[in-house]
Amino acid sequence: MQYTVRQSDNALEIAISGQLTFTDAGQFPKVLAELANVPATQWVFDLNGLEFIDSTGMSLFVHVYDEAMAKGMKAVLCNAHGVVRDALDRAGFATLFDLK
Repeated sequence: MQYTVRQSDNALEIAISGQLTFTDAGQFPKVLAELANVPATQWVFDLNGLEFIDSTGMSLFVHVYDEAMAKGMKAVLCNAHGVVRDALDRAGFATLFDLK
């Protein structure tokens, strides 16, 4: 997993690329800690470059959702496609996130 963070108005845009799997789970708390220190009203995760996600990767986004809700923020997942979009749809992520 690779990621970049960019601030845009009141949002943080996080572009994730590669694969988000069990092997990346240890890196994800660092991502959340980085996001927590920047003032924003929403986190927008751009998944256009994400090629694969497993169940552990999806559970990491549940942590994102929990963290955003605890801060009174909105979490958005956008540009997911292919097997990533299929996995998010099957898991019912539209009930937690704004999927674009």
